[in-house]
Amino acid sequence: MKNIIILLICIISFTVQAQIKGNKQIETRTFNFDGVTDIKIDLYAKITIDLSAKAGLSITTDSNLFDYIDKDINNGKIHFNQIKWIQPSQDIIITIGAPRLKKVFHDTHDITRIINVNNEALNVTAPIGEISIEGKTKELRLGSEQSKIDAIKIVAEKVFVNLWSRGTVKVFPTKYLWAKVSENGNLEYVNEPDSKTIKSYKNHTAPSDFTNLENPKFINFKIKNNSMNKNQFFVVGPKPDGTSFSYGFPMMPQATRKEYWTTGTKVYKVNKLGFRKLLVTITGDDENKTVKLF
Repeated sequence: MKNIIILLICIISFTVQAQIKGNKQIETRTFNFDGVTDIKIDLYAKITIDLSAKAGLSITTDSNLFDYIDKDINNGKIHFNQIKWIQPSQDIIITIGAPRLKKVFHDTHDITRIINVNNEALNVTAPIGEISIEGKTKELRLGSEQSKIDAIKIVAEKVFVNLWSRGTVKVFPTKYLWAKVSENGNLEYVNEPDSKTIKSYKNHTAPSDFTNLENPKFINFKIKNNSMNKNQFFVVGPKPDGTSFSYGFPMMPQATRKEYWTTGTKVYKVNKLGFRKLLVTITGDDENKTVKLF
């Protein structure tokens, strides 16, 4: 039994320490990108997607990291992600030619540019991070949680927006605008369409969720992903001034990170469908301690 425990400790220690650092030998490599219609981004990188360019993919990063970036195409879909935990020596640069692009899902705090759009429809969802879109389309569908989506440089006949938290979305509709906007969100349309329908609603990150808390205060502590899986988390917390904060973040298996959050802050696990499960609520007793999430 003792040997098994020692073995498990060694495995966990190896998992935590097995971050692969870039070797500072920067290279640009090209890859096949034929037939891609859907792009999902879970990799921190500066990404440009050009719909007028020939289908192709180029990645600029440390030469020892290419094998650890997931770039396989499956049924017209590609998911940029880390196969192993990597730390590049500088920002990863990705340039994509995607003339058949229909959908983008962006889920990092980095920046993605989508340029030279000229198609029937485009769907872009970004819970976090920054997106800019340029060109023209008949139908533009946008989804935002905490992200900033700048779509004033894409002229769209019909625009549909779902803004379910504190994000900002800017659009240029010509004929029709439909939007469902959280009371904490910010929707800007720089052109008055022929008709529009805009609905406002309260969401779970509204300050009113924390009205029963007495004097939330910021404390120092650590959180630990004490599982053997990489997980995506979402945090929502009150501020002493009556407002709130929220954002999403990933954590590798057995990883620990320092935090400075308020008492009353809630941490959720987010599954692949975007559904959340409450894991912990931070209290004053957690100050200067390590809070295990599982």
